[in-house]
Amino acid sequence: MENLRTAKRILGKTEVIIGQELMQNIVPALNHRFPEGALCLIYDRNVTALADDIIRDLKKSGYRVFVQAVSSLRSGNDMGECAYPEYARHVFAVGAGTAAEAAKRVAKQLDADWTLFLTAPSTDTIMCEYPPKLVFIDRNVLIKCPFECIAAGYGILLSQPLPAFESFFASKVLAKNSEVASPAVQMNSDLAQLAYGLLEISMKRGNDSAQIMSEIMYASALRKGVRPRLIGEYKFLCAAMIAAFYSSYLAAPSIDVIPPACREVAADKIDAIGYVSKRFKSVDFFDVNGYFRISYILGEYRTDLLDKLGSIDFRTAQRFWRRLYPDAGYWLKSEITCRDLFSGLKLAGSQSESLLGFAYASGLTDGF
Repeated sequence: MENLRTAKRILGKTEVIIGQELMQNIVPALNHRFPEGALCLIYDRNVTALADDIIRDLKKSGYRVFVQAVSSLRSGNDMGECAYPEYARHVFAVGAGTAAEAAKRVAKQLDADWTLFLTAPSTDTIMCEYPPKLVFIDRNVLIKCPFECIAAGYGILLSQPLPAFESFFASKVLAKNSEVASPAVQMNSDLAQLAYGLLEISMKRGNDSAQIMSEIMYASALRKGVRPRLIGEYKFLCAAMIAAFYSSYLAAPSIDVIPPACREVAADKIDAIGYVSKRFKSVDFFDVNGYFRISYILGEYRTDLLDKLGSIDFRTAQRFWRRLYPDAGYWLKSEITCRDLFSGLKLAGSQSESLLGFAYASGLTDGF
């Protein structure tokens, strides 16, 4: 059984240290990978006091530390350019998503390893593309993070049944193998386990429809000059809405007489909000692998897909998720409208390779 105070786990080539009061563990653990020299420490300004303590300990141990602060993207600010010397051989990040992405960028340029002291369980991007060699998860630090960060983390975790469904759809209808991480969803686990679950998800993170829709809603809020919510907060709302749409769509089979979607219109709208487009879904109605072929296969697996959707319990999840906020989710009534959600759903369809992309190509979502 794991020691509650300190436990070590391995994810790929990343060592994860979980415990309480881990400040005393930083230098010994770092020494095994980077015994001496210059390092660049990047921290989120929201955790300046903690970063100062870590900087002091590193300097006392003989490290030469070059410091760079970054601002949270929550406000829409750019991370800015990180100043660092080329002879720095390690990067140490203190924070969550913003600090981690800045550290990855610097570590790539230096061709160096990087370490993360995670301060909030709010993102599933840590292990993507250029994973850290070492991650510290301190329960005493996580419990002090803003409640929005906890809601964002649980939003990502609780939305995982949708990527699992879309993976099932891809294997049955599109004959494509896609693997997604499916950590156990525990709505009463501690924040350290939530943070570790997000690391697991980020190792196999795909571009599912809920992820695309949440990014579009984030970009749209920035475009309107509104302070956006965190991506994870949007993602749970998007996953629940897409699952409801899928259930309605599959439960009402009909002969399609709707004109196909005009992808140029969606392209213009996506460009207007500043979302970085990945691709556009275009289904040729008369191609051998196009609309009619998919429609036929979809009919064969309709019942299986509905059964899979029926096993997803977003009703219980949404009650737990709303209560993570002091106002029990009342902010939803004033910050996000039905128009925002339907617009996001439609534009996400233009980017989705899953059932949402098929529904978009058929012209069904144009009415939204």
